[in-house]
Amino acid sequence: MIRFGLFSSLLTLGALNGFGVAVLLVNTRSNRTANRILAALLTILALRLVPYIIGYAGGYDAWPWLSFAPFDLPLLIGPLLYLYVVRLVGDTLPVRWWWHLVPGAIHFMVYFALFAFVPLPVRHALVRAWIDPVVAPAITLGALGGLGLYGWNALRVLRDYQQWLDDHLSNREEYRLTWLRVLLAIMAMLAVVWGGFAVVDLLVKPLSYFDEFPFYLVQSAAAWALGLLAWREAELRYPTRRVEPAVSEPAAPAAPVTPAPRGPDWTALGADYLKALRAQEWWRDPQLTLDRLAQHLATNTSYVSKALNQGLGQGFNECVNRLRVEAVAADLSAGSTRDLVQIAFDCGFNSKASFQRAFVQYMGQTPSAFRDAARRAAAPPEAAQD
Repeated sequence: MIRFGLFSSLLTLGALNGFGVAVLLVNTRSNRTANRILAALLTILALRLVPYIIGYAGGYDAWPWLSFAPFDLPLLIGPLLYLYVVRLVGDTLPVRWWWHLVPGAIHFMVYFALFAFVPLPVRHALVRAWIDPVVAPAITLGALGGLGLYGWNALRVLRDYQQWLDDHLSNREEYRLTWLRVLLAIMAMLAVVWGGFAVVDLLVKPLSYFDEFPFYLVQSAAAWALGLLAWREAELRYPTRRVEPAVSEPAAPAAPVTPAPRGPDWTALGADYLKALRAQEWWRDPQLTLDRLAQHLATNTSYVSKALNQGLGQGFNECVNRLRVEAVAADLSAGSTRDLVQIAFDCGFNSKASFQRAFVQYMGQTPSAFRDAARRAAAPPEAAQD
């Protein structure tokens, strides 16, 4: 008799949320490939709950033929996590990306064959002789190792992408990548809890269905949280990196800039680029990118990036936002009474949050505090005493 109690009901909530969001993600228009990979990841996490939902509800007693139904496919979790991060922040998937899914596919095919073609008594014999003592621990260790390895590489991709944003976008603050950091943190937490239960099961004592309930409750909560966050971020498009063609020497810039000598003097070149950037006020463009600045200077992004980083010791994002902050500070010091946000927008910022963060970073105080200090400094002595 099938009966949903507390255990099976709690896990069912997580599974249904995972399946539901997966269906929604498959049908999104933005980030289609990345969202479909994420939908597959959520589906795998939700499917892992199904055997325990069935077991706690008495399904295996009512329908013993469900044994070996290939619901649990943990070898796919790590690769799908990695492929999602790579595709979300890049133009393409890695070459021969499908190789990453081969172990999980083999696992599925073997278990499906046992489920579909092997009689139930033989299945039970295989469980006692091979599956429980050998195969299941190997799959668990492989899945945990894969999740750790792929998670680490996904973190490296994220860090490289964050650096690329700093080097190429002046409005980098619009892309905080909070969702990806939360995703990796949740998966890391899940791996730690999973690994703890695996250690107990393999080295201390075998865990029963009911002993493992806390872990699957954590996984249900993770599937629920990831589903909600994934849907909220499904339409957010991240700037994608492109491969820049190699250019040996920069062309003459539009503004007067000293030509790079053999073995470029990056300090002199950086000073010239900064002078042109300041004089032409290109920093007022809220959509200014490294590519666009290189076009203004009639050179290539490699030279601009090296001149700023190696020559001036600051990245593109820092260089541009310092100029914007200086312009805002000059306006405030001159006694401007305009709204702070309007001043910030006129100087190239396109969000209040990015403006506030950059101003505090480079001036050491909030814009409001800076304006108050400027007013006090400009006030006549008599007014200051009053």
